[in-house]
Parts: sequence; C-alpha cells; structure tokens
Amino acid sequence: MTTQRSSFMPRRTLAAVAIAVSLGALSVVPVGPARSAHASVNVRTDIDLPNPTQPSEFGRLLPSTPIAPARDVRPLRRSHEQIPATVPWGRGQRKTVADFLTTTHTRAFVVLHRGRLVTEWYDAHTGPTTKLASWSVAKAMAGLLTGQAITEGRLTLDTRVVTVLPWLRVEHPADGDPRFNTITVRHLLDMTSGIDAAEGYQVNPLEDPTAVLSMLTGTYLMLVHPNMHSFASSHRRMVFDPGTRGEYVSYNTQLLSMVLSEVFGTDYITAFVNRLWRPAGAQYPATWNLDHGGGIAKAFCCLNATARDFARLGLLVAEAGGPGSRVSRAWLDRILTPQPKPLGGWPYSTQFWHVPGDQRGKRANDVSAIGVFGQYIYLNRRTQTVIVKLSDHGIEEDEALTFRAMRSIARSWRH
Repeated sequence: MTTQRSSFMPRRTLAAVAIAVSLGALSVVPVGPARSAHASVNVRTDIDLPNPTQPSEFGRLLPSTPIAPARDVRPLRRSHEQIPATVPWGRGQRKTVADFLTTTHTRAFVVLHRGRLVTEWYDAHTGPTTKLASWSVAKAMAGLLTGQAITEGRLTLDTRVVTVLPWLRVEHPADGDPRFNTITVRHLLDMTSGIDAAEGYQVNPLEDPTAVLSMLTGTYLMLVHPNMHSFASSHRRMVFDPGTRGEYVSYNTQLLSMVLSEVFGTDYITAFVNRLWRPAGAQYPATWNLDHGGGIAKAFCCLNATARDFARLGLLVAEAGGPGSRVSRAWLDRILTPQPKPLGGWPYSTQFWHVPGDQRGKRANDVSAIGVFGQYIYLNRRTQTVIVKLSDHGIEEDEALTFRAMRSIARSWRH
C-alpha cells in the first residue's frame, strides 16, 4: 500500500465564485471570516462574505448537522498490491497516475481492492482526516436508501410522489402542472421526471454580472435556499411528460429524499446514518448540510466526509448481496443496468452513472457516483474495486476520461 502527498495547490473554479455570489445576493446564509490558506479570489457583495472557498470545502459555508463516527469502525487493512503506473487519457494517450491526479486537481485519492487499502494519495493541504464535499456523489446515498425502502415494502418504483407527500399535489393550475401528480419514485430515481428545475452550471457572473439573476433558479437556488419545503411547493412546473426522456435535475434527488424521510418515519440524515453510515463502519466525523439550522438535509449534495469513509460507503455496493448486506442483489442488478433513458448521452440508473458506450438494458460491471467538480466513488463489482477521487476540477470536466482511467485501474487486478 502506498500513501503519498503532493505539493500541488488546488485551484478555485469560477463556479465556486458564482455560488458565493449567489450566497451574497440571497443573504440567507450567515458565514464567518475566510479560513482558506489557498490562493484567494475577492468578490464584492453587499454583505460581509468570505473569499470563496474551494468547491471541496464549500460545506462549511452552509448550515450543517454533525455525524459521529460508527461505533464499530471497519478497518481498512493495507494491501501489498500496486496500482498501474499509468492510465489511459484520450485516444492512444497515457498519463502517469501522478500526472492524472495533479492535472485533474485532485485533493484525495483512495483505492481499495477486496476491502483492502492499496493506495491513498493527498495533496499538500489534505490528509486522511480531512472532510471534503461530496457534491452530487451524495445522490448515490438516496439511490441506496430507496433500494432498502423498496426491499422492505415501504415503496414501489411506481409509487407516486403525491401519494407519499399529498401536500405537493397540484389541485389548481396556479399550483403547477397537473402532470406533476403522475411522477413516480422510478422517475425521480432515474432522472426522468420532467420537473422544471434546471441545473444551470454554465452560468458565469464574472463574465456577465447580470447573469447572477438567472443563477437564482433551479439547482443554484436550491443550494442556497433556506427552506426545502418551500422550494418544493414552488417547483411543480414541468418541461416534459414523466418517463418520456432523461434530464439530469438535482431536484429529483431532493424530492426523493423527502419521500424517503416520510416512509422511513425519520429525518433523512438519521436514516442515512442508521442504514448506511454506521453499517459501513465509518471512522471519522462528518457533516451534512441543511437548508437552515435544525432543518432538513440538502440530499442532492452536501455530505462532507473523508475519502476513506466515502470508500467504506462504496464497499456497501461493491460487496452487495452477501449475508447482512445493506444492498440486495436485486437492487445491485438495477444499479448496474443502464435504464432506457440516458442523460446527455450518458447511461444512468438509480442515481449512478455508467460510462458512455455501455449498452442500455445490459448489466455492466462498473458504475460511479459523480460530483460536479470531480468527485467520484467508482465501483467495479467484478474486480471488487472501490476508487474515491475528491477534486477541485472544472465543472463536469474530463468525466468520461476519468471514469475510463479508474476503470483501467480496476481491471488491472485481473492480470
């Protein structure tokens, strides 16, 4: 097992600045002085806002609830295996692993094989106990919890959202689109609901200051909104009929988490802790961001944990189907089988991504949870490999290349 550190200093992305600007515009999140020791970017706002932080550290700007380590920590015993020295990067090209990690602005990188720690790598500002933001990697937790709810008979894939959350039913045109009432758990799970709540990642107020107004909609608004129930009530418009096509909308996951809280009879974070975090044997404290102090989880993002504990969560899927497993074999099959409606050319299922080129309806061997700034929990079922990569990379940048690089590492165990 190798443990390395790099002197690389992660960059700030324009999107982090954009989010900070939206925080200032909304004035809904109290924040203290900047604590980052990295290169700063100053943004003038109408409130006393800190310099925008790294995307991987964004969780400290929002209200959160602490999550304690598990009482029974799963040890990650060290392996004497080695990962390959290079990975594929583009057509006919290869990079050294070190170059791959630094050029994609990685902060933490952990590789497990058959539950053992093969490699962990950190930049100069990060270590095994550093909490980093999951961004949309957290969506995978909703996928796993949905599987448990269905296995226990609390839900079916065809359960309608408004059956569980009747207060969201559209009764009058002023409330929203009547098609909202037909959205099912399946539609939320596979991003085929048709809800009008755009992602809007490409907005850059540094190039167009007026664009900040368009940021205050959809996912950007949801990120900083102080009340998820209010957000849900005001987002019942539709852009297409449920199930007719796929479109990545983070609000699907947030709405799914509210359904899960209702059927589990507890708040979403408690369900996550009892059903996934503790069974995974998490070693270090974590946090999950809330809409406001004492509020509910921003489940579409915003789990802040160590790379090792993200890897432990990944093991729940990599080792699924065995005695005492928290992921049933049937649910594992669903995760590994791309659903009929891809998202922007990417196969997708159950809040997990498949590499472009995987065939719809055909079971694959690997999937990944992916966050917008280069966060990954990659899982290869065949080789029992889990790879966690937490980064401050550009928006949706080099994702297919990174997926294939991690796949090449996982496949190396076959030789």
